[in-house]
Amino acid sequence: MVGQKRNVTLRDVSKVAGLSLITISRALREPDSVKPETRKKIMQTIEEIGYVPNLTARSLVSQRSNMVGLVVPILTSSLFADLAQGIAGVMHDNDLQMLIAVSERSAERESEAVRTFLARQADAIIVTGFTHTLTCRKLLENFKGPIVETLNLRDEAVDLSVGYSNFDAAAEMTHYLIDKGYQEIAMVSGDFENNDQAIDRRDGFLSVMRAAGRTVRPEFIRSVPVPTTLENGRDIMMALIDGPVRPDVVFFQAEILAHGAVMACLACGLKMPEDIAVAGFGDLKLSALLPVPLTTIHVPSEEIGIRAARLVIDRLGEAEIQTAAHDVGYEIKVRQSA
Repeated sequence: MVGQKRNVTLRDVSKVAGLSLITISRALREPDSVKPETRKKIMQTIEEIGYVPNLTARSLVSQRSNMVGLVVPILTSSLFADLAQGIAGVMHDNDLQMLIAVSERSAERESEAVRTFLARQADAIIVTGFTHTLTCRKLLENFKGPIVETLNLRDEAVDLSVGYSNFDAAAEMTHYLIDKGYQEIAMVSGDFENNDQAIDRRDGFLSVMRAAGRTVRPEFIRSVPVPTTLENGRDIMMALIDGPVRPDVVFFQAEILAHGAVMACLACGLKMPEDIAVAGFGDLKLSALLPVPLTTIHVPSEEIGIRAARLVIDRLGEAEIQTAAHDVGYEIKVRQSA
């Protein structure tokens, strides 16, 4: 058949190198048992003809695939990209490979990704948050390898968790805004469905507002579909600006939305924070570089990734882990926008 291809095999390596199959196999399995010059010739041949060992059979024998599965909601946010980067660096240093799946905040897609990782014999699974389908949770609970849930802290962790309290972070920002004298405070979040981080942030905000005796206008609690976009933030900010009552400050609990809101205010000629203030959540790399730098909550997402990956390495190495939940904290970044 025209164009039909086949995989390069160990027999091809043997033929090109002019060495027996037994010698080739021994060099890959037990490198020190083969003379250095022979080993060098074999590796050069493998490089030249593009041979890739089939690791499936080997992983069945060793019970290790050297692969770790990561599920994130989106990759367009540097928050999750930084998380993945932190994990990838530790994995590389420990001769492990990371597989990434993007759920787009769909619990069903997350479940499909976890099932696929397990079918591929992944050694560990790292996920975002604690919102899973019953099927996914059962898959995770039955998995014998390490499971790490990241970017939030809750009591219902399947195994290990690394993150921070989204409730406390949103509560602290709300306290800050009240202490600065803002009266009409609006809150905008990503969709609450399949998003325990968004739920905890909203609850943290409302808890502080109630404790302070503040009422929140119904039109000042907004959510937008995920994945959130700059356009979402711009449009919802324009709606709040043009509403019957303009808020003093808008607390965007997703950073990309806050970026769009800052652009909307600039387009309308509004000064921040004099005419209206904006606060964010996440501290993406662009936040400090906006025309009006954004007051926000810094989330150490790369550090969360590093800590999660190290827990995986420790567990795979059968090290004893004393603490299941690891709190990396957060930080309020006060800048010009609020």
